[in-house]
Amino acid sequence: MVAPDGQVIAALGDVGLPVYVRSAAKPFQAVATLELLDAARVPLDAAGVAIACASHAGSDMHQIEAARLLALADLDESALRCPHALPDDLATLLAQRTPTSLAHNCSGKHAAFVLAQVAAGGDPSSYLAPGSPIQQAVTRHLAAVTSSVPAGPGVDGCGAPAWLVPLRGLALAFARLAGGHGLLARVRAAMTARPDLVGGAACPDTALMTADARIVAKRGAEAVFAAGYRHPRLGPLGVAVKIADGSARAAAPATAAALEALGAAVPALVLRPLVLGGFHPHGALLPSPAIAAAVAP
Repeated sequence: MVAPDGQVIAALGDVGLPVYVRSAAKPFQAVATLELLDAARVPLDAAGVAIACASHAGSDMHQIEAARLLALADLDESALRCPHALPDDLATLLAQRTPTSLAHNCSGKHAAFVLAQVAAGGDPSSYLAPGSPIQQAVTRHLAAVTSSVPAGPGVDGCGAPAWLVPLRGLALAFARLAGGHGLLARVRAAMTARPDLVGGAACPDTALMTADARIVAKRGAEAVFAAGYRHPRLGPLGVAVKIADGSARAAAPATAAALEALGAAVPALVLRPLVLGGFHPHGALLPSPAIAAAVAP
């Protein structure tokens, strides 16, 4: 757990470990998007910002919002460089049996990248290149908010540049997201106003933000999870979790346990998800008591 000034208040494990932050970087990629759009005087509403931060379920609602960003750039789905995918949302999947780029869970981020790239006068077909206007802005903002020099880039599963930062840097970024002003405040406000766009009904980051408006949260692939929390006495704090084996099921409960110890309202099924066998519950995944003991004020 980290304060906005970089002070590590509580820790378990190696907080200096460089990790690929994956989709937990999306709020700060959205900050870079907003910077370029503001410079070009291209407005973007809260729904547009929220879908730019999303690892969404591919529902009709999510796909429509991503397509809307492309339309603002006078482009369509063919401009996206993320892979084709089927929706995770069951109702949409039953109606949409053909994989599309819009259904990919990162399509909102990609659509926002395209829009920002066009607004900056760049070639929309090169929006994923590390030297493109939008990716240069992402690198600059990620370095600033984590107070580190991101290593890489690698290539994320969606094709975008993927950066390594220390785990404490990710926690610091979310502390600053929770308490920041300007572009950070706009991203925070959009995510907490529209958590349904950031993930979906079955997504733990959506559930955490829905349960407590003081939380801003984002999950990432390979068991990365981060959250900012506006503590009524201690001020904004950031929590970042990386499960070493990459199995995602423990990341959200560990984050929720830290948030609950700080006084946040967290959903029971995020904190203690059921373990099912034969479609029936046979127990629950329980966070270690060491987490709450480490972070309790």
